Amino acid sequence: MDVSTVYCPGCNHKVRLTMTTEHRAGHANLPEGGEVVCLDFGEGCSEGACPLTGRPGLVMGVRLAKSHLPHAARTLTAHCEACGQVAEMEVLDGTHAICSLCESTNTYVIVPVDAEHSIAVTRS
Repeated sequence: MDVSTVYCPGCNHKVRLTMTTEHRAGHANLPEGGEVVCLDFGEGCSEGACPLTGRPGLVMGVRLAKSHLPHAARTLTAHCEACGQVAEMEVLDGTHAICSLCESTNTYVIVPVDAEHSIAVTRS
């Protein structure tokens, strides 16, 4: 995996970028060629557009979660609305997470149970 380090004006520091492997032709739902993935996607990145790609910041989070590239990620455990399983999900922002089993994007809310505990509830 080739990784480049570039300055990100949105984060105001250097970030690591790589490209996903090129997709094979014939998959109508996948773009041809690789896509830029930021290995340093964080909580603040999901707001607004990514200054490096011009696409919504959340798109970069989805690319990273689905790339299977090694990275540090916040996770939660919840029921996936797409596959129906209880799974670990990678948090993209305050309301979206990717299912580790089927890679579907889920919308979630955190419901406090008491001062120390809370549960994640997905909704369709």
